[in-house]
Amino acid sequence: MRIKNSLKNMIYIYASTLLIVILNFVVRRIFLDVLIVDYLGYDGLFASIFSYLNLSEMGIASIITYHMYAEIASENTDQIRRLLCIYKIIYRIVGAFVLVAGLAVSAFLPLILKNSPIHDNWQFIYTIYYLQLAATLCTYFLAYRRILFVTHQRIYVCTTVDTAVNIISVITRMIILLKLRDYIAYLIVAIVSNILSNLIISRLSKKEYPEITPVRVGRADMKALNLGSEIKNMMATKIALAIYGGSDDIIITTMLGAASNGIVSNYRMISSKLQEFILSAFSSIQASIGNLVYDRESDRGVPFFKALDLAGFFLALVSATGVMCVSQEFILYIWLKKSQLLLPYAFLIALSINLFIALLNNPMAYFRNSLGHFEADRNYMIAAAATNVILSIILGLKYGVTGVMTGTIAGHLFIYTGRCNVMHKFYLHTSPIPYYILTLLRFVMLGVSVTSTLFLSELIRPHIGSHILFFLIKGVLSVVISVSVFIISSCRTDSFGILKEYVSKVGQTVTDRFRK
Repeated sequence: MRIKNSLKNMIYIYASTLLIVILNFVVRRIFLDVLIVDYLGYDGLFASIFSYLNLSEMGIASIITYHMYAEIASENTDQIRRLLCIYKIIYRIVGAFVLVAGLAVSAFLPLILKNSPIHDNWQFIYTIYYLQLAATLCTYFLAYRRILFVTHQRIYVCTTVDTAVNIISVITRMIILLKLRDYIAYLIVAIVSNILSNLIISRLSKKEYPEITPVRVGRADMKALNLGSEIKNMMATKIALAIYGGSDDIIITTMLGAASNGIVSNYRMISSKLQEFILSAFSSIQASIGNLVYDRESDRGVPFFKALDLAGFFLALVSATGVMCVSQEFILYIWLKKSQLLLPYAFLIALSINLFIALLNNPMAYFRNSLGHFEADRNYMIAAAATNVILSIILGLKYGVTGVMTGTIAGHLFIYTGRCNVMHKFYLHTSPIPYYILTLLRFVMLGVSVTSTLFLSELIRPHIGSHILFFLIKGVLSVVISVSVFIISSCRTDSFGILKEYVSKVGQTVTDRFRK
């Protein structure tokens, strides 16, 4: 059942993600053709500011989610009702706080945007800031019932609704950009689509889970969950992730201006959308992992993790090699076609390494989120936050956007180390040192893959007259070489054999469904 549900989630999420990613690239191209790049900088900056305000959520979603996995495994409907009501109450309190804090932070925008050429356009800046604040608040007041579909392994329901609404939203925004060239209307459409999607999912959850009705909860219910201690430890994780994901925009905008941040956002869009597409496969099995962790009768957890970890390395190797080798050509000849929007290759290297770490980290992250024990990697998360900010500022002053991304990599490594320690201590029950050595070898494999791709592509470059054809050939080379490096380095490992078994099971499930 886990494989079937995970497969169904994966199919829906992959199809949705691929379609939305393509549409978003088209929208970005139209955006830069009709509006200025500074708007992208403002968009990234404000999103980062709200990611810090979202720290007030304190990791409640993750805590409630892993509690729900345990209750669903034991079919404890009464406790599921209480958890959902606690989730709703806390999210509304947090939403009120974010509103007040967001209004207060708006007073500091002139300081953050001091290096941006705004002149007399402050009314416009504040308008888009408050619109994005409204979009953030929608999540807290409307989206809490999504958790029922997530924890019951039915993410595909949310995905279907989100995809349908997103398609309408993206097409509408395209029309607005082409016909009206109005950024305010562009943002309003995004807010309306967010509200509509959450309302539909909330209604569906009430229909699909009629037994999950509202109940009265009090301090005793919250105390029984030990939320205070868990929130305190989860806060370190939330702060680290917020700083890792949000500090770059603020630092770049403050030091180099909104336009520089807008250009960086184009590169990050390539990385993030690729990561989003890949990680959609892992998110589709999050509930399966949660159920597996709490299924005391199952002995499949550790082999499943090994298979998932190797799959993560495969995706990380292919993706990081591709981004590092063909992103410049993609931006210049295929997508944006503007040389002034290119950044130094050193920045691309740093961005690709950060993507590589993120994809290596992801299998551990999903298991780690289901385990709890948030106190175990608290100090690593604090170190990640401090390292990221300090190094990004120091290196950013000397090396610009490349220095900022280097600081992000350093902080990310602390997050990776913390999660690795939690996994090995509380789930695998082994020393993490062999895994660290394996990680170093995987970085070597990335170096071999990238170097080989660049060397061979430069050999054939003089014989290719078309830029687009060279981009395609180089892209194919990056995939072929990275896959070959993966197979050569992994085919004799136990994890490879386990992964083959799971791939075979998935293939058999797909075949059986088609036969029916």
